[in-house]
Amino acid sequence: AWEERRLPSVAAPAPVAGVAGATAVAPMPAEQASLDLWSGSALATDEMLDEWVAELHAVRARALHGLALLPLLAGGDPRTATLVGLGIAARDGTSAYVPIAHEAGPNVPLDSVKGWLAGALADPTVPKTAHDLKACTHALATLGLPCEAPTLDLHLLSFLLDPERDHGLPALARDVLGRALPSLEPRVVRGRPRPTLAAVAAHAAHDAARAMVATLEPVAAALVAQLEAREQWPLYTDLERPLVPVLLDMERTGVALDRAVLAEMSERAAIDLARLEDELAALAGERINLASGPQLSRVLFEKLGLKTRRRTKTGFSTDQTVLEELAAAHDFPRRLLEWRSLAKLKSTYLDALPAEADPRDSRVHTTFHQAGAATGRLSSSDPNLQNIPMRSPQGRAIRRAFVAPPGRLLVSADYSQIELRVMAHLSGDPALIEAFAAGEDIHASTARRVFGVAAGDALDPTLRARAKIVNFGIMYGMGARSLSQQMGLALAEAEDFIRNYFRVYAGVRAFLDRTVDEARRQGYVQTLLGRRRWLPGLASAHGGERSNAERAAINTPLQGSAADLVKLAMVRVHGALKHSHPSARLLLQVHDELLVECDAAEAGPVADVVAGAMRGAWRMRVPLEVSVGRGPTWLDAH
Repeated sequence: AWEERRLPSVAAPAPVAGVAGATAVAPMPAEQASLDLWSGSALATDEMLDEWVAELHAVRARALHGLALLPLLAGGDPRTATLVGLGIAARDGTSAYVPIAHEAGPNVPLDSVKGWLAGALADPTVPKTAHDLKACTHALATLGLPCEAPTLDLHLLSFLLDPERDHGLPALARDVLGRALPSLEPRVVRGRPRPTLAAVAAHAAHDAARAMVATLEPVAAALVAQLEAREQWPLYTDLERPLVPVLLDMERTGVALDRAVLAEMSERAAIDLARLEDELAALAGERINLASGPQLSRVLFEKLGLKTRRRTKTGFSTDQTVLEELAAAHDFPRRLLEWRSLAKLKSTYLDALPAEADPRDSRVHTTFHQAGAATGRLSSSDPNLQNIPMRSPQGRAIRRAFVAPPGRLLVSADYSQIELRVMAHLSGDPALIEAFAAGEDIHASTARRVFGVAAGDALDPTLRARAKIVNFGIMYGMGARSLSQQMGLALAEAEDFIRNYFRVYAGVRAFLDRTVDEARRQGYVQTLLGRRRWLPGLASAHGGERSNAERAAINTPLQGSAADLVKLAMVRVHGALKHSHPSARLLLQVHDELLVECDAAEAGPVADVVAGAMRGAWRMRVPLEVSVGRGPTWLDAH
């Protein structure tokens, strides 16, 4: 029946004046922008529902040329949220709204929704447009409606054009089309739980959703035209759009969690916290609320007589930086740092992670944000698995709780010093390229070159540690003052160190200067794959703002290029595993590391496939190296 409804081409919609690639959408009546979502005088009737269904059939008849989709969800996680209704529009602007789960109907029966829409949604020849393709696909999949051929994601398109602007649909409609969209925020009543979209009146959702979904195609067309004009369209088609189904699969798969491990760690942490609290009370001569800034300030600076120069509006600061400075002079701030670190670990991970596991499969399903950081790096939330601390033994031990099911193993593949390798590639510095090409320990190599230590002589570990700080610090615009504080050196000594560093790596110095100069001329910096970050602060009259922009100009091409390569590697790994080891699953991405779950018997070949795909992600002047491990837990694999 779906095939029989394919129609000849629909005439192209008229362009919007002044907006390249945008198409006209009928202006929204002024009164429609301020709908009363709770009006009892205009409740939807069965006759109105008949009209809405007729609108849906009109959209479906034009679906061959593309569909715009706007899911309305009750709940924050698209993987589990209730799909309250679906806005849908054809490319010519014809739009409809399908109410599905409003508290006060009428709603269209789910079987009817599937019967009418399944064919068009599953048709791979029908392009799909949404504000968030991943969330939209999750929501439809929950109802058993697979969505094939997702094509245009407004959030991603907007992010590529300017990562730091507002990517919300109302902002895009305003900026691109000059239109105000109605709000669908439910009314909040003081003293009552915040309502979800399911509480919105069906007739109000219908009118608002139609206005909103009708803007998706013209906004997308304008954004695509801008990307093409800037020659950035391949960044979307070759990287960001192929990454959407990869992240979708990862989120739906999740990673298995051993709650017993976390419970045991939480019990031990509680004992250690109690011990630290006793030690702190003895050092202070009294028990205080360790979470109270004023009480800590009184003990540190009045009772113990420690000195600090940092003040806040309410008194002396007791933040991390201050405590680290004071820790060299007294045991109280040193023990307090331990207490804070362990207390945060316990509350954020040991106690919270078990509650995040889905009771249906005992797996944790994080949400990945593809358009989060301005540099292009992925982030995750609910829970955030990218911030699990790795510096402390307790932090690293949390990875013991992430496990493979019986008969399976976890494979961890981690890029080695990818940002430094990107710096070698982009700068073309001969000494840096030579060190990586020879497979040298780059920090030891830097220390030997800067301090003049011969290859056969023993290297003081302190010198290597200093070289490591500078190697990474240079990418973040570290100056001599920051270096002196981190290393405990005199300012003159730190200045001399940086001077010698750039004498050895003159190509790096030239690259950094060139990057900042080009950013001032162009107004933006660019990654290896063409991602741009606009930096208006470079022209600021305020020195602090200008310095921050200069640091961003240095860091973004390095960190952003590394982020692009990791995303590209994810797409390659996902495709390679589907082809050669379909039972293997890509589970997590954390900074430069990918975590895969596979059958134990296939762990060796899977590790080879993953490492090979990552090493071949991009042709560089220096080799991309990958360290691979496997084991029953994430800690063992890492």
